[in-house]
Amino acid sequence: MSAVDIAQALYLLLAALGLSLAVSWAGLPVLGGGAFLAVGAYGTALLGPGGAGWPLGLAVLASVLLGAVVGFVVAVGASRLDGPPLALATWALARMVQRLLLAYPGTFGGVDGLTRPAPAHLVTRTFGLDLALTPVVHVGVALALCLLVIGALLRAARGPGGLDLAALREGPEIARMLGIPVARRRRTVLAATGAVIALAGAGHVLLLGLVEPSDVSPLVSLQLFVAVLLGGTARWWGPVVGVAVLTALPPVADALARAVDADVERSRGVLTALLLLAVVVLRGPVGRRLARPGPGPAPAVRPPDPGVAAAGDTVLVRHDVHVRYDGVVALDGAHIELCKGEVHALIGPNGSGKTTLLKELAKDPHAVRTPQQTVVMPRLAADRQVALGARGGGGRRLAVLRHLLATPSSRLDDPRVRAALQATGLTHVTGADPQRLTAGDQRLLQVARAVATGAPALLLDEPAAGMTADERTRLRAVLRHLAARGTGVLLVEHDMRLVGEVADRVTVLHQGRVLACGTPDQVRRDPAVRTAYLGTLAG
Repeated sequence: MSAVDIAQALYLLLAALGLSLAVSWAGLPVLGGGAFLAVGAYGTALLGPGGAGWPLGLAVLASVLLGAVVGFVVAVGASRLDGPPLALATWALARMVQRLLLAYPGTFGGVDGLTRPAPAHLVTRTFGLDLALTPVVHVGVALALCLLVIGALLRAARGPGGLDLAALREGPEIARMLGIPVARRRRTVLAATGAVIALAGAGHVLLLGLVEPSDVSPLVSLQLFVAVLLGGTARWWGPVVGVAVLTALPPVADALARAVDADVERSRGVLTALLLLAVVVLRGPVGRRLARPGPGPAPAVRPPDPGVAAAGDTVLVRHDVHVRYDGVVALDGAHIELCKGEVHALIGPNGSGKTTLLKELAKDPHAVRTPQQTVVMPRLAADRQVALGARGGGGRRLAVLRHLLATPSSRLDDPRVRAALQATGLTHVTGADPQRLTAGDQRLLQVARAVATGAPALLLDEPAAGMTADERTRLRAVLRHLAARGTGVLLVEHDMRLVGEVADRVTVLHQGRVLACGTPDQVRRDPAVRTAYLGTLAG
């Protein structure tokens, strides 16, 4: 390979590394890499010498910043999209940019593209620098940029920012419940992705002295996406493998096209699509073979500490809550109060508004809710999931600053994580694959994530679902322990025996209204409750 080929492959790797931040690290299926390449390449060609006449360094910087702005705008515009819809939207962006380049040949050169002098000269009067950007220099610059991006990604992964990326990748809805600003993080990720890929585009045009619409086409977007996926969960060296495969793709596609007398561009597209299909098919079996062994047996939950907190102070209260969905009344003037150090059960038949009320209460900054269904974030170790809860509990900006300054407190061994694992009896799951936990431990893991936030009010939506009798005994001890520590626990539960054993107060909902509220014995004796809901439980 010549120096030009090596430099070109390294710039492609730089673009793939930028895309991997969104795809592999943050779990955002972005198929618009070609659009960001176009911003960097065409922006540099139009603004730099031979275009608007800007100094070369300033033209590159402006193009990179524009790439970040485009990424930010994409994140804002696609804020409600995820999965396939996000992929299609960003693919449409790449297609739209290519059509824009062809629609204005007077500005963008049409199918012939834009040319500029090569090799370019980087002139900096301040430092007395006049550097000819020869292919060999490009190899050094591109390699340095790739190593810089890899180092930044690895450093981010080890700190608080890595947990935010894991939250975006593994469970954005859970992250929202835990207080992670998901939309803001997505905007940051896509802005960074746009900037890095635009930088790769700028390097491309400075190396070759030419940029054409085919260099930034939707096919290139798909190839970048495949390059990232080929590496699977290897988030820094995966793109290296992917780019190596893609570098070998054109000769193979060209030979195939000549053999069958087909169009070269179509042949490359077919091979890229086959690679994508192979990646999708093979990732599942590979992931299953890499599963880790499960944790050891669960230790007993330590008993509540006597005298830690006394119930009585109100930590959460809502009056006259009304919610309608498409004309259907979900809550009709419901009210509830949760006190410090108490377990307050919220019961009622399906459709009575329990989960809706929990969602309304979760809008309070002092409360955090667990999901009704078990969500374990399968590719994030159990203790890191709890650390995610601590991450969402506050101090995010300071945590990032401490990490960037490399102080010891930037590490992820937050005392809140250890305390949450101890409070829920999950010290044995540290580092464990959450998919290999028992159903009870998975439910308790959700509680531990919420506990780690430090919120004074925990809203638990059916935590006993799927638990065995022994696991429910553990859950009862955990709930009483949390109350003894001073936490207010609002519990939605269908297990009336558990409610009777653990709850200090019980509120009964009926058609979005509060039917009764009091101690478990008072509610059990209430005639309306006995008649309408509890049936044989009243006896």
